[in-house]
Amino acid sequence: MSDRPTVLIIDDETQVLQVLRELLHGDYRVVIAKTGEQGLARLDPASPPDLILLDVVMPGIDGYETCHRIKADPVGSEVPVIFLTGRDDPEGEAFGLGLGAVDYIAKPISPATVRARIRTHLALRETRLALERQNVSLEARVHQRTERLRQLSAELVLAEERERHRIAQELHDGPTQRLVFSKIGIGRLQAALGDTQRSELDELSRDLDTTLKELRTLMVQLSPPALYELGLGPAVEWLAETILGRHGIGHRVDSDAPYNGLDESTRVFLFHAVRELMINIVKHARADRASISLNGHDGELHIEVRDDGHGFDDPLQPGGQDEAGGFGLFALRDRIDLLGGRIEIECLDGTRVTLVVPLAAEEAS
Repeated sequence: MSDRPTVLIIDDETQVLQVLRELLHGDYRVVIAKTGEQGLARLDPASPPDLILLDVVMPGIDGYETCHRIKADPVGSEVPVIFLTGRDDPEGEAFGLGLGAVDYIAKPISPATVRARIRTHLALRETRLALERQNVSLEARVHQRTERLRQLSAELVLAEERERHRIAQELHDGPTQRLVFSKIGIGRLQAALGDTQRSELDELSRDLDTTLKELRTLMVQLSPPALYELGLGPAVEWLAETILGRHGIGHRVDSDAPYNGLDESTRVFLFHAVRELMINIVKHARADRASISLNGHDGELHIEVRDDGHGFDDPLQPGGQDEAGGFGLFALRDRIDLLGGRIEIECLDGTRVTLVVPLAAEEAS
């Protein structure tokens, strides 16, 4: 197997073939064809030529038609074609170059010109192929790094939730328990003291009740127990009541989805995704009402968050807003992609955002 470049010569003139064979011998592997049909038959997918020298005037199909067919063939589409012609015809040259040829050499042939043109176009072809290989390699590296960034983003969400959960647990096991014991101790003192002294302790007891209530609210806000104990649906109901209710937006939550079997990381992802969509409603939608539904069908979990606000142009579509003004939907899309799902946005009479993620086979059944 030769490592020399292969040059396919298609020409019906025996003398020209003889000159070119002697000219290229030693530096190139030469393949000969005397008609356009023979030249097309020499386009071997297993060993395609590196360059083609093609006569314009030949019996049967001429050089122009041969070039057209070469460029239509996947084997020859990227192979540089140099026309050889005895014509002094600028229009013919322009026509040939328009067919995809890279050069046009006039006969009688100048050996130095032919060798220089061949070397130049083979070097250009190798440079182009090398750049394409580099580009493919670069695209692969960019894709790998993009996927890694998405994974790191997902890990960050989970790490943040774990930290919230840890802090909530510490608040429950530490300050909350101590306050509860203090409350019990104050109750015992009140039972043993007189009315005047009991009244002084009443105010302290009320302060303890207020502090306990605030601590419990903070624990739930940090990491709602419903998300871990009852599943995604009850956690979303609590979330809607907390966020939308606090801002005076009427809301409804409907849920008949088989979500309890979702693994913990998926529940966390979806919970925070719904939270971001609710915050968008509060901040941007200027809505009076919102609805959230969770439904499972066709092996998928569909979470729809809808409002009656003014809507917006979908930033995830071409020509939409850039990532800086995309309401956090670009990051949300990346997270949903990691779950093998998708995000759908419809902006008619408000906004409807649907998150779709696949359910495990046993859960979907």
